[in-house]
Amino acid sequence: MLELDGSGAEPLRDGDPRWIGPIPLIGRLGSGGMGRVYLGVHEGRYAAVKQLLPSVVAEDEDFLRRFGHELDNLARLPGEATAPLLAGDREARPPWFATAYVPGLTLTEALEVHGGPLPAGALWLLLREAAKGLAAVHALDMVHRDLKPSNVMLTLEGLTLIDFGVARAAEQSRLTRTGMVVGTPAYMSPEQASGRRASSGAVDVFALGSVLAYAASGRPPFGDESGHAVLYRIVHEEPDLGPLRELDPELADVVASCLDKDHEGRPTAAELLETAERHGPYEPPLWPEALTERLTERAAFVTKLPERADLPEPERDPDPDPDPGPGPGSAVLGRRDPGRSDRRRRHRVLFAVVPVVVAAGATLAVQLLPYTFAPGDRADASPSSSAPVSSAPAASPAGPGKASRTATPDQDRSASPSRSPGEQGDRRGDADGGGGAAGGSQGDADAGGAGSGSGSGSGSAGDGGAGAGSGAGSGDGSGSDSGSGSGADSGSGSGSGSGDGGASGSGVFTLKNAKNGRCLTTAHADAPYDGDCTGDAATWTFRSRPDGTVWIINGLSGRCIYTAAIGHPVFSFPCGRTTGQEWRVGSGGTLKNAATGGCVTVSAMSGTGVRNEACDQSAAQRWTRS
Repeated sequence: MLELDGSGAEPLRDGDPRWIGPIPLIGRLGSGGMGRVYLGVHEGRYAAVKQLLPSVVAEDEDFLRRFGHELDNLARLPGEATAPLLAGDREARPPWFATAYVPGLTLTEALEVHGGPLPAGALWLLLREAAKGLAAVHALDMVHRDLKPSNVMLTLEGLTLIDFGVARAAEQSRLTRTGMVVGTPAYMSPEQASGRRASSGAVDVFALGSVLAYAASGRPPFGDESGHAVLYRIVHEEPDLGPLRELDPELADVVASCLDKDHEGRPTAAELLETAERHGPYEPPLWPEALTERLTERAAFVTKLPERADLPEPERDPDPDPDPGPGPGSAVLGRRDPGRSDRRRRHRVLFAVVPVVVAAGATLAVQLLPYTFAPGDRADASPSSSAPVSSAPAASPAGPGKASRTATPDQDRSASPSRSPGEQGDRRGDADGGGGAAGGSQGDADAGGAGSGSGSGSGSAGDGGAGAGSGAGSGDGSGSDSGSGSGADSGSGSGSGSGDGGASGSGVFTLKNAKNGRCLTTAHADAPYDGDCTGDAATWTFRSRPDGTVWIINGLSGRCIYTAAIGHPVFSFPCGRTTGQEWRVGSGGTLKNAATGGCVTVSAMSGTGVRNEACDQSAAQRWTRS
């Protein structure tokens, strides 16, 4: 049974799609004036899939052109500013795009969970995090233009700004056609409210001031009406900052400067960041207790992916291209423009990622791959935009000890290769549908290291390949210093020991680095490094901890990775026997150490080990589960 608890999503409704492009959907995250946002699974991670409403597109070629242009521009956005784009199809009707799911709360939701306005300390943190994201965007001469509470996502790690680009494409398109003002009136700047061109970062600074006033009082400073009255007040009247001034007079002065009618009188985002930094340090837990509890649930949710059987069946192409039979009376039914299919495949770009999303606002952050695939590209090319692939790491055994990928009904269009039993020898139960790692069953693939010790026995797993470890562990952790196990064709095993290892995570997977395409691996008990992506040494599991963190457990040794401090190497050690073993899966696919705040980073010289460095969202710190 598919569990959505902790995700913030609700079950799909009868009229909702089950697939969008190559992405299976499992829930609905929200809807808004631009489109609907669904929770999907893409390439071993959760994704927020936003499909624009047909009424927004309405065959408006000008909008589609601008929308595509915005997607291209967003390829320049830094990873620390927003969530990465995973995939999209700008030529679909209606267009759609998918971003990494952000395990967070919108500011609107945060006030509801908290039961009212945020305290002063949280407001200064909100200012720092939002200003940091905006400063990175403005440094690239880009502007958000639709900053509002539903586009601000609070996370355990800080804050993420979402929904870049789409509102701007609509605004430019409709202004060109009708001269109308498009946006969220209560958070517009005077420039936007009066219809003047607003192309500088000052519009975002004004909106940030309104967002902070909302967080301090529960309502925007010029009122929350949607008509001309609020636009008039934005242009001609002073904001209501009374509640904020009672709470923190200094912060009220900062917000007042953001709300200056003259855009030249407002501080820059970089200046706001500098001001907010002086009110630190900001130590975990960053947010009030009620928010931290809810955010911990969100963070725990992303560590466990659904079983393959819980995903919807791939949809067949409803509009195949039949061969026109020769001779009289033969008919060509449902044929598309011969060039249209090629054009769509040629331009249908699959964007590469890094691990997040949101509710109704969906994140639109991006990193475009520098290439697309034409219809003739080889079947095992990756990525591919035309592949209806189920990427959840769940086992689907083809037989005892065998591992093969089940073909989809759209096998002719799939870019996902089929594997023969035992191919590559890595026996990743979740990806290949075979048995579990380390001689144990797939259902508890991190056996022999999830408890207080790690198994050192060995066993065989029939013709699925050799395995080492303590066999199938229990949900409470298993393995001991002298444990032993054996595997038969069924892939089962046995072991002994005890531990306090929490719920098992999301199955077995590899962790591929975005910088060099190599995988996190280890030589049995040695320190992890970036190396070959095959073999049990390159497989990992997450085991959830009570505080929302995870242990990262190697499939060969059963040991957990840990680190002592920023700037130090990452090592492996029996799980639960040292500090520094708790990690968080961060925005963009980072693996962030809960104790030090650093991220697992590929060393400058490939294959020489990984280190715990200050998180900067660089490609060297982004890891894709597959």
